[in-house]
Amino acid sequence: MTHMEIKAIEDAGRSSMVWSTEGYDGQTHYADVFKALAPALFILAAAAALMLFVL
Repeated sequence: MTHMEIKAIEDAGRSSMVWSTEGYDGQTHYADVFKALAPALFILAAAAALMLFVL
């Protein structure tokens, strides 16, 4: 058994309210994080541009 399989069996007995580490690959996916933040960054940039235009 791999470490992930053992961890999945251990987590199966716990409450579903607890975050399970099953499927976590140990890497931060920066491209996915940027895609999620891109709309907010665009809105902030547009707001800043409008504020500078008003000044």
